[in-house]
Amino acid sequence: MATVDPKQTLIGLIRLQQLDADVWRMKRRIAEGPQLLARRNERSTQAEARVQQTQAKILDFKKQIGALELDVKTKDGEILKIQGAQGQSRTNEEFRAFGEHVSRLRKEKNAIEDRILEFLQQIETIDATLKEQKATLESLKREAAENAAVWQREEAEYKAELASADAKRAEYAKSLPPGPLSTYERVLKARDGKAVVQVEGKSCGGCQMAITPNDMARLHRTGELVYCRSCERILYLPEVAQQKAT
Repeated sequence: MATVDPKQTLIGLIRLQQLDADVWRMKRRIAEGPQLLARRNERSTQAEARVQQTQAKILDFKKQIGALELDVKTKDGEILKIQGAQGQSRTNEEFRAFGEHVSRLRKEKNAIEDRILEFLQQIETIDATLKEQKATLESLKREAAENAAVWQREEAEYKAELASADAKRAEYAKSLPPGPLSTYERVLKARDGKAVVQVEGKSCGGCQMAITPNDMARLHRTGELVYCRSCERILYLPEVAQQKAT
């Protein structure tokens, strides 16, 4: 049975980590794509909300106008009724009283009609705003559609790259010893795709915790795999990264 060289295993795991970095990068891009697309299209969503708010405002004004127009009709009916009674007045005093009542009703009616006119003027102004908002929305919708088309192309490219990187990674992993590979896979999942890290000074390049003098000595001997006592990542010295597996 062939003896496993820890140093060569470490160099192999460093190479595997490089391959996995590509795999994880592609997976992140694919996962984050819809979120990035949503952020890009946020302006369109906001513009649509503004259009809906403006339309609701116009609808509310129209409802108020409808209610006021009913009031006008009611006043007209009251005026006709009183004018009819006025025509049957028996005394001048009754005639004047009916006339004053009619005048009062006409003033009230005029005030209502003035309010209707104000609402119509406001609707006219808001309609102009609505047209601008709709034009902006259409432009942003076209932009959103273009963004979606671009992302669809990019996603297809990323998935193709991911499939290629996955295949390359799987093939390379076959060349590594099962034991260290199994440990690597476990740490890779637990540490967000980063299982092998370079020593930075005398600290772990993953969690920044200090490495004990004994572990530093073991790293220099390269006779075994050395793990961070805090995050459990596999450690290596900078000079090891420059070497190639034999």
